[in-house]
Formats: sequence, structure tokens, C-alpha cells
Amino acid sequence: MFSELEKIAEVDESSLILYARLWQLEKWLREMVYVELKAKKGRSWFNFNKTKKTYESDKSVTHIPTSNDNPLSFTTFTELIKLIQNNWDLFSEYLPPKCIWEVKLEEIVHIRNRVAHFRSGHTDDIERLLQLMRDIDNGFWKFCTDYNNLQPVVPPDKDIVAKAYVDLNPFSFKEVAPNEWAQIGSAPPDLRYIVSISSQRRRWAEKSVVIDGTPGYIYDLSIHLRDNRQFEYSKFLAETTRYKAEIIHICLDTFSSTVRVTIPAILGSEKVCKIIDGLINITEHSITIHRPTNSDDNSVQKLSEEWPEYVLGPKNPLTFLGPDMPCSFFNVIKSS
Repeated sequence: MFSELEKIAEVDESSLILYARLWQLEKWLREMVYVELKAKKGRSWFNFNKTKKTYESDKSVTHIPTSNDNPLSFTTFTELIKLIQNNWDLFSEYLPPKCIWEVKLEEIVHIRNRVAHFRSGHTDDIERLLQLMRDIDNGFWKFCTDYNNLQPVVPPDKDIVAKAYVDLNPFSFKEVAPNEWAQIGSAPPDLRYIVSISSQRRRWAEKSVVIDGTPGYIYDLSIHLRDNRQFEYSKFLAETTRYKAEIIHICLDTFSSTVRVTIPAILGSEKVCKIIDGLINITEHSITIHRPTNSDDNSVQKLSEEWPEYVLGPKNPLTFLGPDMPCSFFNVIKSS
């Protein structure tokens, strides 16, 4: 028996590799643009009128629906590149110098157009694309690991959001010596979940002692269920769609015991607290009985892929790749 690929004699392996690498590059460029713009501007991060017609056209085809909902999934590659160029200060830490980036990207645009219109490619197309991906590989590693480089808010009472929920975390940071902080404490046996608030700063953002309302800062909320309790993720996600325009991501874990939500600080503490209050209330109604789960269980990842782009499964690097995990982000190390 032949596989579907083997039945298509006209398609060679190099064409498939080129297509897959272009898809990978574009997917992560869109993710980067989404995170950085939303961290800076909050709800008004994108002019939704630009993609309204394409979005509505796609959603009108109800017999073959997709989970895509992010407006960047409906914008052209050219428009995506314009967003990067027009907001270069947000991306300069991750990409080559602007003059070099633009020259190299111009080549990739030509290669991409050949693929999109089924034209024959050049023998160097794959290597040119891979070289660009090598050039930005470390930048994307920084982009991703910054997202998991969480910082405690100490002292908690210096920030309105952190102070509001410090009593829901019995292991919150406490000053054990002058300017020395540690997580200490004990949890009552009947405590059902722990709520912790951390923060992260995007590389382009100016350092500030104030998180509340500061562009480039993100509140990182974690709700962890205790004593083998688990989230009914489907129910939780259905109830939290009301917040998708404000938040950046909802991150799920393999064992269904934790939810992590990233929220732009630019929204302001009043709005952020309302969102967190809502998420805690939804948690109260989304706790289910424990079911045995192992690290190979793929059910949560599959569920995340049924939801729009703001829901991330446990296999997405944005949920786990940290600064202490050196690697090639795109797996494009040149063989010797």
C-alpha cells in the first residue's frame, strides 16, 4: 500500500521541506507580533478592520470550520512584515539589524511567492531560508524564554494586583532578611487551590518599579489545584472566552492541575483584578474529580489545538521553555 504522499509523484521532498519551513517561520513571526503588540497596547493592539472581510469570509464557510481566531491569522504576509517594520523597537532585540533583516526577508518573500503560486524554485531556496532561520534562531529563543522568565512581585503590597491575591497563596514570597525574600509557609488541609501572581518584562520595555499600567509588563497568573483535583478544561475554556480580547494566553498543563494566564499590565490594575476575579470564579465551577494521567497523555494538547490561538497546550514552547534550557529554537543547527 502506498501512503498519500507516495501517490503524488509530482511532489518531491525538497518542496515539502521548503513549505514546512516557511510555515514554521511565518507561524512564529505571527506569534511574536501578537505577544509584543498586545503587551504594549492591550486590547487595542491591532486594527481589526484590516482583516474583517477575510475573517468573516472564512467564518461563513461553516461546513469546514477552523479554530483560527487571531486577526493575524487572516492578514497577509506583507501586512505582517509591515507591522514588524512599523514597530521595530519591539522586535529589534530578537531580529538582525533592520537593514540586514529587510534585505534577507526580501529574498524570502520571493521564495514564499514561488511556493504559494506553485512555481519552480531555485536549488538554493531551502538553504537561503534555513540561513535566515539560523540568523534569528537565538532571537526566537530569547523571545520564548523571556515569556517563562517570571519574576516575583516583592514586596507584594507594592503592587495593587499582587496585594489583592497574596492571601490566596500560602507560599507567597516573604522577607526573611533585609532585601532577602523566600517562599515559605504552609497550606491548610482544606485549601482547594493556590493563586499566585508573578510578572514578566518584555525586552523592549523600560524598567519600572511600577507594573500597573506599564507597557511591556505582563501579569502572570497561575491557579494550581491541590490534592489531586483537576480542571475540567473544556468547561473552563468555554467560560473564559469573554476574556480573550484582554488576555494574551491561557496555558494548559498535561496533568490538568494548573492554569496559567498572561494579562497585559497596560490594562490597569482595576481591569486586571476584574479578569482575575472572574477566572477564580470560573475555577470554582471547573474543578472535577481526579483521573489518572501520565506525561505521555496527549489529550490536553489535542484539546488546546481545537481552540483559538490564545490557548496553548503543554507542547508549545511558550508554556515551558525557560532561560535555563539552551537549544536551537528552530532546530536549524548547521551540520558539519
